[in-house]
Amino acid sequence: MPTSPRTRPIEADHKALIFAASMIAKTFLMATVATQVFCGNVNPGTLFTCGPDAAYVGGSAAAIALMGIVFGRYVVRIKSFNKVFANMMKADLIVTGMYLAVAFTAPQLVATRVMIWLFGTWIFGMMLAPFNSERTTLKKITEYGSIAGLGAFFALHFVPGFAELQNAYTAGMIGTSILSVFGGGRVK
Repeated sequence: MPTSPRTRPIEADHKALIFAASMIAKTFLMATVATQVFCGNVNPGTLFTCGPDAAYVGGSAAAIALMGIVFGRYVVRIKSFNKVFANMMKADLIVTGMYLAVAFTAPQLVATRVMIWLFGTWIFGMMLAPFNSERTTLKKITEYGSIAGLGAFFALHFVPGFAELQNAYTAGMIGTSILSVFGGGRVK
């Protein structure tokens, strides 16, 4: 009995390529924000005049790449991710794209928050994604609501009156990032 393209599972090689694309974007994002934090500017030429701090930028990017290699190896192979992989990665790539956009728009405002997200909290959402994967309506609301919430928290960076709420919306950014990938872990 032939399976439709919607129900056919993604092959392990293709999963690895999709996960690698996400990790390349995350590593590039880490190199960008680490350059802002350690060298004071996101201009690539700054990295060459940064001196000994350039090693911290390289180490930060290497740490993200290593986390992706180790975690990606298990995500691609664990059977509980098979049903939810496509939706989970869609949500992850949307969130990563949002972080990339804000990191280039206002790097001095969000660089440290992006580093917090990159040093492990994105993994929490992926680890939680397979749980309750059959509750599609609730998880769909969680995914799209969290993506909208993350966009709202990013928008707060550009409103001058919210500068005193930095810790509150940092927690909100991290929470909505985790919940959006968790919500993406649904069967359909």
